[in-house]
Amino acid sequence: MVSLAEISDVLSAHPGVSKTEVAVVPHDGRDVTIAVVELSEYLSGPMLRNHVRQRLGEDSGLTGVLVVERIPMAGGAVDVEHLASAVADGRCTLFEDPRDDVERRVAEIWSAQMDVRSVGANDDFLELGGDSLSALGIIAAIETEFDRPLDVYEFMSASSVRRLAEILR
Repeated sequence: MVSLAEISDVLSAHPGVSKTEVAVVPHDGRDVTIAVVELSEYLSGPMLRNHVRQRLGEDSGLTGVLVVERIPMAGGAVDVEHLASAVADGRCTLFEDPRDDVERRVAEIWSAQMDVRSVGANDDFLELGGDSLSALGIIAAIETEFDRPLDVYEFMSASSVRRLAEILR
C-alpha cells in the first residue's frame, strides 16, 4: 500500500486539482482512505480516484475522493469528522468491488466501453465520464452478454453497476 503523501502528490499533480488533503477515516467498522480536493476544473471523485489507481496501482489504498469548494480544516489538519460524515451521508462514493458474477460482468463491460481501468459497484455512470456514445456501447454489450433487451431509460435510471445488475438478475 502507498502512503497518504504519495496519493496527495499524484492528486496535486493533476491539472484539474488546485489543492488536496488525504486522511484515513472510520466507516462501517473499518478505516478508509479519503482524499478531499478543491478543483480548478470540473472532475468527479470517481474520475480522480481512477487517476490515482492508474498511477499508483489498484492497491493504492484510496477508497474515495470528496470534491469540495474549500477543504475543511480543524486544528491545522484536515477535518476527519467532516470527511467521515460526508462518507456516511453518501456525498463521497467509495470504491467497492463487485460482489457477484453479474456485477463483475457489468463492471467489466463498463470498464471496456468507457476505457476506465477499474469500475466499482457503486460508481455512477455519469461521474465516471459516461456519455451518450458509451451508453449505447454499454447497452449493446449488455444485451449481447445477458441475452436481454435493455432500453436507455432503464440504463440511465440504474446509473450504477450494482443497480443495473439488480435489473438484470
